Amino acid sequence: MKILLVEDDEYTGQVLSATLSAHRYAVDTVTDGSVGLELATRWNYDLILLDVLLPTLNGIEVCRRLRAQGCQTPILILTTKDSNDDVVTGLDAGADDYLAKSCESSQLLARVRALLRRSGMAPPSPVLSWGPLCLDPALAQVTFNQQIISLRPKEYSLLELFLRHPQRILSRSAIIDHMWPMEETPVEGAVTNLIKDLRQRLKSAGMTADLIETVYGLGYRLKTAPVPEEKTEEKSELGHATTSPRENQRETPSLAEINFPSEMRQQRGKTAIQQIAERFYGSLEQRLAVLEATALLFHADGCNLQQQKVAHTEAHKLAGGLGTFGCSKASDIARAIERLLETRLSQQARVADRFSQLLAELRQELGQPQTYQPMADSAMARK
Repeated sequence: MKILLVEDDEYTGQVLSATLSAHRYAVDTVTDGSVGLELATRWNYDLILLDVLLPTLNGIEVCRRLRAQGCQTPILILTTKDSNDDVVTGLDAGADDYLAKSCESSQLLARVRALLRRSGMAPPSPVLSWGPLCLDPALAQVTFNQQIISLRPKEYSLLELFLRHPQRILSRSAIIDHMWPMEETPVEGAVTNLIKDLRQRLKSAGMTADLIETVYGLGYRLKTAPVPEEKTEEKSELGHATTSPRENQRETPSLAEINFPSEMRQQRGKTAIQQIAERFYGSLEQRLAVLEATALLFHADGCNLQQQKVAHTEAHKLAGGLGTFGCSKASDIARAIERLLETRLSQQARVADRFSQLLAELRQELGQPQTYQPMADSAMARK
């Protein structure tokens, strides 16, 4: 499944992208509202994640324009602006869901899965199946005859793509569009090799039926699932059921074979998140310096509109980043600063003291020992 993420804060965007990628979603990330609108119009995404405050075109307007153009792609607004009026405005603009950045990753991922189901790309049941083959998106787990199959990430994503589009012929280019981010686009031969690998992996797990049909000149599609046959048990002279030679020959995969690819993927995700977190914390001093310089201008009644807009954008990104990294109290303070920076220029002197007070509270909060839990960690810890 391919997701378009429109988020202007570098660190928040990186965390969200890493979180989604760790759960086998292909993610295209852009930082500008107009660019996001253009990509959403030109490419077929399975889901769009939108921030509200974006350069050139805000998320609410992006949402309105997409719906006016007839775009039916599910849209989830993910922002720090989570007051009742903000939520109503976002939903009325055409968003399918609205979520605060301070939420845990498990909730974000659950809402992503729910929107994909609601959009008609999956049956009402969260588990996708083809005969005795089952794929559970919530667990990122594939089973055949209730035995777990270990798949590589791209094999899993390809299988999920076919199961979610059972009637559709998928060309190689369409498969690439759904499964690879723009910057990782492979040649079409990679799709042929991937389908071959998936077929072999399923065959090794005991599947005799080939679920993928080659439509020559067009692409591939999911075959109709076989009708289950009545099972007849051969009885021995002692009256005990006997197993087939194939069943005797099949070995149950070891725990290491089942879990190793998943554990590797999760560990890579955790490592990436930690690296992003370190860069984010390293940027805090510079971000606070921007806000403190604006506070001094407020006291001198010398802040112009452009300076106020720059500080407002910085406070918005800071609130979102702190919320994403689990610093909920600090995020609330930054959000209060953001709202204060929406004050008219003529009222600068009146709010100057409150601005300085909030900055002092924010510095104090960030100076306290904290247990930072980036968004991706909370979901991975449950695996």
